[in-house]
Amino acid sequence: MIRNSKQNWAVGSTVKVGFMTLIVKAAIATPGDYAPDAYIMANQAGTQLYSFVPHNGIVKITPDEAREMLEQQDVIEDAALAHKAMQDAARAAIEALPFYVVA
Repeated sequence: MIRNSKQNWAVGSTVKVGFMTLIVKAAIATPGDYAPDAYIMANQAGTQLYSFVPHNGIVKITPDEAREMLEQQDVIEDAALAHKAMQDAARAAIEALPFYVVA
């Protein structure tokens, strides 16, 4: 999410991108790759969708492309949850091991 901006980039807010005034429909996080987050935005009439990535620009997209972006976000979130569960299980297994100190 964009944090160092005078505009509010929360979902549902209206922002100016270049000369266009758009409504933020979704924020798609990109954890781990150090790339800026992507945003799905719509014009005020709701007739056109856009994908916006800071420093990379804005591109018109179709509803199918927007749906695909959101599905990819779900896959990334599911993988992150599975990874965290695996780490927690490994940590619990290590803590359950008996440790003996040999003097």
